[in-house]
Amino acid sequence: MNDVEQLIIDKLTGQIGEEDDLRLEELITRHQEVEHLWQQMQQVYAMRKAVSFDQSFNVEDAWQALQQKVNLHDRPTEPVTDTVAMPERTTGTGFMRYAAAAVAIGIIIMTVYYFLGVNRSQTTASGSIDIKLANGNIVHTTAQDSLARWMQHARDAKIDPGAWNTLMVPAGKSYAFQLADGSKVWLNAVTEFRFPLSFTQPERKVELKGEAYFKVSHDARQPFSVQVNGLTVRALGTEFNIKSYNGEATYISLVNGSVSVENAKGERIILLPGEAVIAANSNSALRKENFDETMVLGWLQGLYYFRNEKLQQIAVVAERWFDVQVKLKDPTLAGLHFSGAMNRNKPVNAFFNMLASSGDITYDNKDGKVTITRN
Repeated sequence: MNDVEQLIIDKLTGQIGEEDDLRLEELITRHQEVEHLWQQMQQVYAMRKAVSFDQSFNVEDAWQALQQKVNLHDRPTEPVTDTVAMPERTTGTGFMRYAAAAVAIGIIIMTVYYFLGVNRSQTTASGSIDIKLANGNIVHTTAQDSLARWMQHARDAKIDPGAWNTLMVPAGKSYAFQLADGSKVWLNAVTEFRFPLSFTQPERKVELKGEAYFKVSHDARQPFSVQVNGLTVRALGTEFNIKSYNGEATYISLVNGSVSVENAKGERIILLPGEAVIAANSNSALRKENFDETMVLGWLQGLYYFRNEKLQQIAVVAERWFDVQVKLKDPTLAGLHFSGAMNRNKPVNAFFNMLASSGDITYDNKDGKVTITRN
């Protein structure tokens, strides 16, 4: 059925070819369930033209309706490995997610469609993931490669097991592996992660720039800490997400267990599951709030959910996930607000087609450079 929904989307947005159009008409005629789906999706799409640009439209209600159709609470698949720093290997999650995109600034209810889950390690961007070893040597790898090769480099160079190595994940990539203590780490695009091959100190320390999800192995005798943007996150055995990109605030979201977060001034906060800490920088006050797992953890399934978010920030995420350059032709476009979802496992044009179907913008994608203009 996901093929049928895509055909309907293409027809509603004017992207369908003649052959596919005939195929869809035949399916609608022959199959009652397809006819019913066609009618439903027509109604949803028609709403975007019927809804006025009334600022009193309740964005929160629209988002809640979307969340009822999106149930993303799956924990990330475990990296299968019994050695240090081996990559994630999965056979595919095979899940399907049903989502509708609602666009604020004249909220537009867009066509519903399924997200087909695939191996999170698969990306369309070229380039390699780099590991800078403690001796300065750089080893190139990919998300599908075994790390046995660069581990052999480390052994051949007789690198101190406790010395720091840096794993650099570029735009368009993601990576997951296991540390020496059995802790698992999932790294998002444009992320740097520093870690030793073995934890030889009283405290298990790592450093992060970017975004990562941690599942920490419990060891009360050797606490686990993450240094991020001047903050220290300490845990024994727990699961949490950290997002801290250059120029953005740091978000630390606890899923299971308990962590403490401390800033450079010594201010300290203890988190419980479902709570998050936000800090603008290392010296700013720590602010605690509850968080939405669908929003925060969607990236682990290759989905980025945005709610009433500015186009400028959405463009930043698109650059990270699809390894493209996004330019807003008109500076006022940066302030347009959208709600919806981005699927990194689909072609970049599929996402921008969805945004453009709002009627507010058009785009042009040439050689990895996306230019957005006002419609």
